[in-house]
Amino acid sequence: MSFRFALAPLLRLRQGIERQRTLQLQEANLQVSRAQETLSQLDRFLSDSAQSDCAALSAGRTGAELQFAAVLRENLEYFRGELQCDIRKLELLRQQAVSAYRQAYREREVLETLRARQRSLYQQEQLRRDQQELDAAHLLQRWHHRN
Repeated sequence: MSFRFALAPLLRLRQGIERQRTLQLQEANLQVSRAQETLSQLDRFLSDSAQSDCAALSAGRTGAELQFAAVLRENLEYFRGELQCDIRKLELLRQQAVSAYRQAYREREVLETLRARQRSLYQQEQLRRDQQELDAAHLLQRWHHRN
């Protein structure tokens, strides 16, 4: 008779939950990375824009063009603040995803450990039974030789 783990369906469930939590964590990491990259690109654009406005002023750009550029930059700064707020929210969601993954990992690991212990006990018991059968066969053989 081969080893059967009575809690195998529960273990499969826990493995599935752990996979889901892993995917959720990966998605959260991706969202944070994308938002940070967008913020980085926005910062580069704002920096380049400020430098080009200085150069444009000395090149004779009109006041209306400079005012339009200032309004655009002001709107982008507002968007930058919102993006930073979004990043903080995404970081919080990522931390929650990390916690959920760790919990799922621990729950699966407990069942894996239990299964390993039960398998080990089963194998030890199987070895004991095999040895008892060998001992019985040896005793029977000796008894037949004596008679």
